[in-house]
Amino acid sequence: MRWIIDRPKLTVLFFTMLTIVGAISFTQLSQREIPEFEPPIGQIITAYPGASSEEVERQITSQIEGILSEYEEITSYESVSAPSLSLITVELDESVGKESTIWNDVSQKVNGLSSTLPDDALNPEVETDLGDQGLATYQITYNDDVDMDELLQLIDLYEEKLSSLVDITGVDVQGVVEEEIAVRLDAEAMEENNLSYAQVLGVLQGEENTSPIGEWETEGAIVPVNMETYQDVSSFNNLPVGVDEEGNIVRLQDVGVMEKSYKAREEAVQFNGERALSLTFTLQSGSSVPAAQNELDGYVDELESELPAGAEMELLYSQSDLVSELFVDLAWSFGFAFLAVLIVCSLGLRIGSAISVAIAVPVSLSIGSLALPFANVDLNQISLIAYILVLAILVDDAIVVNDNIERQLRLGKPAKEAARKGTTEVLGSVITSTIIVVFTFFPILFLPSGAGEFIRPLPVVVISAIVASTAVGLIGVPVYRVWRERRKPTKQDGRSAGLAGPLLEKGGNWYGRKLMKGVVNHPFIVAFTGLIVGTAAYALIPWIPIEFFPDSDREEVFVETTLADGTPLAQTEEEAEAIASWLGQHDFVRSVSTYSGTSIPRLFNANGGSEESQNLANFLVFIDKEEIEARTAMDLWSETLPEAFSVIETYEVSIIESGPPVGAPIAIDISGPSIDELMMKSAEAKELLLNVDGVLNVDDTIGNPVQSYVVELNREAMEENGLTSDELSQSLAVLGEGIPLGTFDEDGELLDWRLVIEGDERELLETVTIAGETGNRVPLADVVSFSEEEIQPRIPRQQGERTVTVRAFPAENQSADDIIAEVEDELLALEESDYSVQIGGETSERTEVFVQIGQIFLIVVFLILIAMVIQFYSLTIPFIVLSAVYLAFSGAMIGLFLTQTGLGFMSLMGGVSLAGIVVRNGIVLIEFIEQRRKEGLLPKEAVMLAAEQRFRPIVLTSLVTIAGLIPIAFGNSTLFQPLGITIVSGALFSAILTLFVVPALYLVRVRWKEGELE
Repeated sequence: MRWIIDRPKLTVLFFTMLTIVGAISFTQLSQREIPEFEPPIGQIITAYPGASSEEVERQITSQIEGILSEYEEITSYESVSAPSLSLITVELDESVGKESTIWNDVSQKVNGLSSTLPDDALNPEVETDLGDQGLATYQITYNDDVDMDELLQLIDLYEEKLSSLVDITGVDVQGVVEEEIAVRLDAEAMEENNLSYAQVLGVLQGEENTSPIGEWETEGAIVPVNMETYQDVSSFNNLPVGVDEEGNIVRLQDVGVMEKSYKAREEAVQFNGERALSLTFTLQSGSSVPAAQNELDGYVDELESELPAGAEMELLYSQSDLVSELFVDLAWSFGFAFLAVLIVCSLGLRIGSAISVAIAVPVSLSIGSLALPFANVDLNQISLIAYILVLAILVDDAIVVNDNIERQLRLGKPAKEAARKGTTEVLGSVITSTIIVVFTFFPILFLPSGAGEFIRPLPVVVISAIVASTAVGLIGVPVYRVWRERRKPTKQDGRSAGLAGPLLEKGGNWYGRKLMKGVVNHPFIVAFTGLIVGTAAYALIPWIPIEFFPDSDREEVFVETTLADGTPLAQTEEEAEAIASWLGQHDFVRSVSTYSGTSIPRLFNANGGSEESQNLANFLVFIDKEEIEARTAMDLWSETLPEAFSVIETYEVSIIESGPPVGAPIAIDISGPSIDELMMKSAEAKELLLNVDGVLNVDDTIGNPVQSYVVELNREAMEENGLTSDELSQSLAVLGEGIPLGTFDEDGELLDWRLVIEGDERELLETVTIAGETGNRVPLADVVSFSEEEIQPRIPRQQGERTVTVRAFPAENQSADDIIAEVEDELLALEESDYSVQIGGETSERTEVFVQIGQIFLIVVFLILIAMVIQFYSLTIPFIVLSAVYLAFSGAMIGLFLTQTGLGFMSLMGGVSLAGIVVRNGIVLIEFIEQRRKEGLLPKEAVMLAAEQRFRPIVLTSLVTIAGLIPIAFGNSTLFQPLGITIVSGALFSAILTLFVVPALYLVRVRWKEGELE
């Protein structure tokens, strides 16, 4: 310490360098709303056009799941087998290091299945970029005068231009109608010319898929040989496809047409009742939101300027606006906290000391920021709140060192000696306190699941800033005080330091000389009373609301509905328009975006995609949050929507969660072999839940049965005409959706190519003929007939086992735990030998996270114990100090109860943080008692003197913590209010009781060791 104090210039230069580099590092951090993290989740999507749910399950899903079951790194996989589609969601173990390697291996093995999958099935697609954050969504509205070809070509052109934007990864365009090359055959013309679709199909494929000729050697040279074939659509219409009875050539244009056209629409978007295209731009990993938005603005302006007449572009949502608002609010909160800290410091410190604390704050934060880029932490609401949190505790070291140097100066020591001795006296306690804070927050880095990734910036910022503040407090503050004493020596006029110095001195004298007399004379009574009072506060827990994550103060409300399975898009659009109009009639609604047949843009708390179907009607509603809270609007629509629209089969009204998504409040998984039996049990479970008061909505993952045609084959007629089942299935397919022919290169653009016979499918059965091995042509109606039956629209599975999930959504102020408790026995009674029932949902996820936090807290406690055992070489003293933590938690319970703030993830994080904060005062107090005893004082005298000497820094550090966190506890951030209230109330309660309970417990320990405890 003497070496450092004697070389102030070197110290100043060193800290100046670190501060400047740290400040530059801080300004270079990317900005976004929530922390960026890559969830270990992927999806495998396989299309099997025309297949039923059972066929998809048997021929696609089961095979892929067989591969997934071989991986120990895969913790779970869930699938949905729907008509024409298999969707499998895969989750890796969070401990897996090289996730990309696993995904690549899975992708290779899944793609290797392609040869064993049905011929009509498309290759599986493995998607792993589900953690990408949305940047902005724009709506392009258009009227009937707009040339759709021109508009869609413009969108395609700008999709290609997007690669020039380095901060944007892509754009998802919803509401477009895709183009295709369609060969449309006329059934009557085909029969007149005695042609079958198979003949036309063979000719088309023969023209397009010619074998390469290779190279010929001629006149001593090797020459490549290519065959000239039709390359454009118009040429194909002139292609000979057969010969009529008179021997004339029949061309394709004689029996149909091949043309470029639009596919049947599968999705539609509207914005405030107008038809629209929705463009959602995705943020590049590691990019800063403001910079990305600035880059996107120029791109959007250029696109908007080229829109055809009748089309308009409007910004629906931008993360940049939210980030700007968030950063402004938090900047004000930080400024208020900084000002509050300085005011509190000036109450008990001289101007010079207060200035040193003021300097220590930006220096510590700047130096601490050096670690953030290496830890992959950017600027987001978590890291910014962490800066405010750490601001309230990083000045503790500077206050403790300053106060002790001030005490040495009052004793008449020279400046250097006062700085050296004042720092050395508290060196051990300051370092131990810092180690304890690090130990407190370090285990949070290993909190698993999305909650752990979400909160990860908090411990990184706190640890780096606290370590930096310790260095500043132990090195920078003494050097500054020596420099200041040389320039302007402190006048030892007997007056107490600080604006409230006399008051603090009187308080310290009264506390140390009078109140502590009662403590030292009756330590057992004082300790017992304090602990009883603290323990009593825990009785308030049943009256504290349980809330995993609080509602966010946002303006988005999501209304997701499904109509009956099999509902065509046109009917879905009609119903969606009515629902959107009903939503828009509410005065507090600013805009309604309608997504028919598709999902809401993946912008908010990005997660995996979902099954899309023509019976989906989804709505993104923006409300005026000055008139109504999002939660109130959600509850209102949850109650009134099903009454207003009976056509809705399932619905969910939700808002943005302030933390990572945790799913439905109540989820019942029913597993077993038979889909029919699972449906029956699901219906029973839904009825049980709906009969419970407070349940607004219940749905399941299987849906209601839908009507289906079953093709019945006339086997005798098939044998007589030499027909196979495969030939008949292809013939029937060409009447419906058509037969895919692959892709067609149209002017460098690869478009889907399809062959279809147009007309009413049932009527075409009488017209379309098919020829088998005998050569006889027979109408399809002679060999097939139809009957109706009910089938399952989708088959959900978990871990390869058929599993139906029943979800329930409670009304406002209704507890999911209470609802489950009321029907748990009846639900579990649905179990049979082959069928299991598992009750979960948000409650089980919350319990799992709480258990994980409990494990982390145990680790924190033991790490704190180890640090204090090393310092004091005692097993009992650490437990005395930990009494402050116990009392702090009781104070936190009182604070949560009085404010009716939810006990959840963030309040528990506040509790863990509180453990590292409140032990500092106890450690410093105990260390001073031990030092006074080593100087020869008796235990009672040592306790009274140490209590008097440490009163000022204990009060100041506690007030600083409380003042610094007031903006969090009573600010606008609903996410961090529980954390702030927990720490503020816990620190206040602990500070009051610690001043009495810790000294009392210390004396109880002394008497116990000396055998004097009665």
